[in-house]
Amino acid sequence: MNSRIALIALAFAIPSLVGAQSSVDLTGNRPATPGITRTTLKDDAKYSVARVTFAPGAGEVPHTHPYDIIITAVRSGPAVIMVGDSKTTTVKAGEVKFVPRDVVHSVTNTGTVEFEVITVGIK
Repeated sequence: MNSRIALIALAFAIPSLVGAQSSVDLTGNRPATPGITRTTLKDDAKYSVARVTFAPGAGEVPHTHPYDIIITAVRSGPAVIMVGDSKTTTVKAGEVKFVPRDVVHSVTNTGTVEFEVITVGIK
């Protein structure tokens, strides 16, 4: 539990919509998606932390992870974040979404400027 609290604190401190579902990790073990840039900030046996930048119109295919994910918006914008049956369309900087393991989710930038998130995977 303490590690989850630490990851949420980390997510605050560091100021995917059509297609088949797949299971992926947060780092390089996924196909490149046009308009999406992933930068691994940490990846070890316990955590995976990445900065993900979405160009205008870029989006992930719905997918799952074999571990819990915390998504923290760095930049505000019109973006669609789908987590299971929940859909968020306007995202504020600092807003956090929790994605339980094996739950289908995706992020798509619906705005005209880049949208950026920090993702923290709890392995």
